[in-house]
Amino acid sequence: MKDAETYRYRWVVLLSASFVCSLTWGLAYTIGLFYVSWVNEFNAGSGEVAVIGGINTGISCIFGPIYDAIHRRLGYRRAGALGGILVAVGNIGSSLATNLYVLGFFYGGVQGFGFGLAYFGASLAVNEYFFRQRTLAEGMVTFGSGAGGFGFTMLSQYLIVSYGWRGALLILGGIALHVVLLFQLAFTPDQLHWLELDWESTASVKDRRRVTLENGQRDTNDDKSMVSDEYSESIDQENRIWIRRCINLFRNPLFLLMLCADLLCWTGIYVPYVHLPKRASLLGIEPTSIAWIASSMSLSMSVGRLVIPGICSMLQIDPFYAYGFVNGVAGLLTALCPLLKTEIGLYCYAISYGFFNAAVPLIRASVASLLGPDAFSMVYGWIISINGVGLFVGPALAGLLYDITQTYDVSFYTSGAALIMCGLLVLLRKKVKGTEKAFKLSEEAIG
Repeated sequence: MKDAETYRYRWVVLLSASFVCSLTWGLAYTIGLFYVSWVNEFNAGSGEVAVIGGINTGISCIFGPIYDAIHRRLGYRRAGALGGILVAVGNIGSSLATNLYVLGFFYGGVQGFGFGLAYFGASLAVNEYFFRQRTLAEGMVTFGSGAGGFGFTMLSQYLIVSYGWRGALLILGGIALHVVLLFQLAFTPDQLHWLELDWESTASVKDRRRVTLENGQRDTNDDKSMVSDEYSESIDQENRIWIRRCINLFRNPLFLLMLCADLLCWTGIYVPYVHLPKRASLLGIEPTSIAWIASSMSLSMSVGRLVIPGICSMLQIDPFYAYGFVNGVAGLLTALCPLLKTEIGLYCYAISYGFFNAAVPLIRASVASLLGPDAFSMVYGWIISINGVGLFVGPALAGLLYDITQTYDVSFYTSGAALIMCGLLVLLRKKVKGTEKAFKLSEEAIG
C-alpha cells in the first residue's frame, strides 16, 4: 500500500476530525455558562458544582488506555461513533437531573466518557494520514475545538435564555449525534482501496474484491472452533505485547517528562474556562457580555491553534519547546488576571489567553515526532489519562479555594503557577535528549 500521506482523501478525514473536535471540546467549553445556572438551581457551593465539570473533562481523558483498547478492538470509526452516542445520552440525561448526583453521573460520567472515545478516535484518524505535516494538521484539527467553543458558547447562552439550562442540554444532545455521521467519513487507508475513495484509477480493486468474496464463500464451512481458538490466542498475545510496551514506555525519561509537564499544564489550563464567567458575574458584568467574553476566549483559541502550529511547521520549530513556551505565556497571563477588574480588562485577558492556549496540538505533534507515529495510540492514551487527573483537580481546587477565600484571586494565581511550572519543566528536554532512538528500537524489538 502506498504512503497514506499521499492520499487526497486525507483532507476529508482531517475535516471530519476537526468537526468532531468542534462538537466535543466545543461543548465542553460551554460549562462555564451552565456552571452559573447549576449553582443557582441546586443551591450548591462553587466547589461542589465545579466537581461536575472536573468529572466530565477528567473522565474524557483519564481513561486514555481504555480508549486505546476499545479503539484497537472496534476501530476508530465504530468506537468514535459510539462516543457520539454516549455524548448525546449524557446531555439528555443531564437535562432531567434533579440533583448534583444525577448530574454528575450523566454530564460528568456518561458524557465525559463519550467525549473521550470520540476525541481519541479523531486523533487516531489524523495519525493514520499525517506525519511530515503533523504539526500543521494537529493545528487544523484543534482549530475546530476553539471554533466550536465560540459557536456553542453563543448558542448555549441563547438556548439557556430561551429554554432554560435543561432545554439547552436537550437540544445540544441532539446536535452531538452528528459525531456519529462524521466518523462514517473517516475511512482508514486500507479501506480506501476497497471503497475506491483514493480518487485514483483502481481498475484492479474490483478483481481483488471478487477474489476475496469467492474465497470467503469457499471458506464458510471451515471449523469455527479453530478460528475462535486462534482469535483468543491472538488477543492474549496482543495483551502481553501491550503490557511489555507499557513497561518499556514508563522507563523512557522523555515520556515521563512529557507526562509531568502535561499534568501541570492541565491542572491550570481549564480553570479560566470554568471560573472566568463566575468571576465576571461577581464583578457585576451583564450575562450577555459574559457570554461574549467566554466566546472571545474560544474564538482566539481557534486562531492561536491554527497560527502557532502553522508557524512551528513553516519554521521547523520543535513542537515540544513551543508547547513549553505557550504554556509559560498563558500562565503569566492567568497570574495577572486578578488585577483586571473591568469588562474591557477581562476581554483582553480572554483573547490573549485563548490565543496562547495551543498546548493540545503541540503536545500531540510532540508525541508523534519524538516517540514515533507507530507508538502514538498507546503513548497518547497515557498522555490524555494524566490530562484527566489535571482536569479533575484543577477546576475543583479553584472552586474550593474560592469557597475558602471568597475571591478568585488565589484560584487564578494557582492556575497560572501550574502553567508556568509546565513551561519551565520543558526546558529539561536537553537532559533526556537521545532517548527517542532507544525507545523506537525497543518498540521494534517487542513489536
